[in-house]
Amino acid sequence: MFNHKPATSESRPLFFIMKKKEEHPWIKLKKYPHIGFPSENKDISKLESYIMDEDKIAKHSFLPFLHRSIFQRKFRPRKDNLRNKKSKKRRRGKLKPKAREIYFASHFDAQIYSYYSYLLSKKYNALLETKTFDKAVVAYRKIEMEGKKGKHKCNVDFAHETFQFIKDNQDKELTVIVADVTKFFDSLDHKILKQKWSQVWDGSTTLPKDHFRVYKSLINMRYVNESLLFRNYKDQIWVKTREENDPKSFDRLQKPIKQKRFLKDNNAIAYCEKTEFLKNSLDLITKSKATKGIPQGTALSATLANIYMLDFDQEVQDFIDSDSVKGFYQRYSDDLIIVVPRDQQEEAIRHLRSLVDDKVNLEIHPDKTKVYHFQNEDEKFIGFEVDEHTGERKNKTLEYLGFDYDGQRVLIKTAGYSKFNRSMKRSFKRATSLAIHAKTTDDKLHKSSLFKRFTYKGSKRRMVLNGKTKTYRYDWGNYLSYVEKANASFKEFNNSDVIKKQSRKSWNRFNKLMKSAEAQIEDSKKN
Repeated sequence: MFNHKPATSESRPLFFIMKKKEEHPWIKLKKYPHIGFPSENKDISKLESYIMDEDKIAKHSFLPFLHRSIFQRKFRPRKDNLRNKKSKKRRRGKLKPKAREIYFASHFDAQIYSYYSYLLSKKYNALLETKTFDKAVVAYRKIEMEGKKGKHKCNVDFAHETFQFIKDNQDKELTVIVADVTKFFDSLDHKILKQKWSQVWDGSTTLPKDHFRVYKSLINMRYVNESLLFRNYKDQIWVKTREENDPKSFDRLQKPIKQKRFLKDNNAIAYCEKTEFLKNSLDLITKSKATKGIPQGTALSATLANIYMLDFDQEVQDFIDSDSVKGFYQRYSDDLIIVVPRDQQEEAIRHLRSLVDDKVNLEIHPDKTKVYHFQNEDEKFIGFEVDEHTGERKNKTLEYLGFDYDGQRVLIKTAGYSKFNRSMKRSFKRATSLAIHAKTTDDKLHKSSLFKRFTYKGSKRRMVLNGKTKTYRYDWGNYLSYVEKANASFKEFNNSDVIKKQSRKSWNRFNKLMKSAEAQIEDSKKN
């Protein structure tokens, strides 16, 4: 049943590998299972020599993408206005899950997309230095924080810049417009994409042969459904396992895995070998019939999305900078926010929708456009949502990049904490089930990983050490690390630690779940 194939151990020292990665920051090795084995550190020289050769890429045969639908549950207040007895808040109903279609490139192809993303990003960022909207485009870019070399801004900093502009202009009546482009990646016009790609690369109207090959692999996408591929190879999935008596060496072997959700637990590294797939499974490949769009999920997709919006960003910035407006514009991928004087509200919305249609052949759906008013009332600066057409006031505050702002203080959206708490509950349920039912583990609740994921004990971000030796691997903390960062960024703005106080209930929930899990395990022992 088992097919054994030893993996070659690395022969190069760690400092050599890290030096290579510093020379070529586009090299980003991943471990997700795909067609063929993941690239390893020992493959870096091979990656360099092949991918940096324009003639080779111009003739390269790309493997099909792996397609996965990711469903995100959404909870919204119920329309029947039923309220909870204790909190008196409207009960939340579960909406139909929203599917995100993600496409994973094979490991070798992923490095090609990463390399061309790296090349194009350099050209794009250099071009942006000559544009007035350089600071407005913030997604998928490394924007260094002022006075902090090597430290880059994230969504917390971008939200802070936006709210700070509003706060600095609280002597005026402001309108804030938040919109997102409908099906952004799925709707990119191929002709416009090729034109902007060529313009950014060398100012011409055609792409070099290697770039054109990469472009064609995205617009004429071929893919394999992940569930179908798993079903075909579930009895012989490639996994990575440690050799007996030698914890530093690894083997590759094939074994059956019952369900797709157990792939990670079994350290799966490949569904099948490339040669096996090309020989026996070409019938699994589907060719996309879409005449617009590019796959979401490659390293290059995000860079191309920014390049695609060049003309749009310039036009919006020109409008915002005009003498009659003097407002604020920021775009985080397909999320747009502009701040204008109240008397420019109708013109701003009209201009925004017109530009999206004329310049980039996309659409901003009216239902996805939110309008907020900020103004002084009773010597207090407040913000609230209004109906775009009637101006009717709604009981909602400005939401942007995961934060709420009402003119007085900034808070993390409750949806973020809800997602964190649901994840905590699922993890406890799974850990309890393993302790009770799994034959391969003992009957104890493994608390260390739970504390690390869901409490302050795992929130510290640090380099992982092997004794006193640096490993160049990082422990990036957990959701509470993000809370700490957000609180630090907005502490002066809020004049308090109100964001940090939001997380207090998490510790109580954690302890309740811990007690419940331990009680269930004890009851199972008695029975």
